[in-house]
Parts: sequence; structure tokens; C-alpha cells
Amino acid sequence: MSDGPFRLIVHQTIEPGGLEEFKKTAQLGASNAQAKEPGTLGYEFFIDESGTDCYLSEYYVDSESFITHFANVRPILEASMKVSSLVEAIVLGDPTPEARAVLAALGVKYYSDCIGFCR
Repeated sequence: MSDGPFRLIVHQTIEPGGLEEFKKTAQLGASNAQAKEPGTLGYEFFIDESGTDCYLSEYYVDSESFITHFANVRPILEASMKVSSLVEAIVLGDPTPEARAVLAALGVKYYSDCIGFCR
């Protein structure tokens, strides 16, 4: 297994009436990651027009950066899950066994083989 950069894509549904609370927790998580986690290269929420479906795109420089982020975001994630539900989580890349152990709770599907490049 390599310890290079990888992405985590999370698909969530947002409960009816929960959009504003979801946005609040999303902004808090994004702000904290941007300010305190230099190894978190990207952390973006994309919400559909109806406000009921969301994709979170996370990008990490390495597995240790992800593990640090997950520890930091745990309380925010717990608040977010009161108004949202996990649909699917995928990893694009090859995190370490330690990162995979953290990701196991999400039921992640892995896509490790990559053809192409990212700048």
C-alpha cells in the first residue's frame, strides 16, 4: 500500500427541514479543516437544488492527514448525522491500513488503480 494522496467521496441525504443545520455543520468542518489542517488539500460540499442530497469531496496529502482530520471532525460529524444519512462512501487512492481502519466504519468501497494524472 502506498501512502500518497487520496480522495474520499461521501454521498449523503439531508433530512427534510435539516438543510440549514447541515450547512452550519458543513461550514464549521470546512473552516476548521482549512485553518488547522495543512494536509487536507480539499474539503468541498456540493448540495443539489432540492437541498436533500449532498456529495462531500475530501482530498488528503496522505493517510496521516486524513487520520488527523477525522479525529478533529468527529464531534462535528456527529452533529451533522442528526440531520443527514450516509448513502455511500468511496476512496480514490490507496490509504494505509491505519487509515483504512478509521474508514471501515463508513463501509468504504476502494478504487486504487489510477490511470491518468492530477495537477
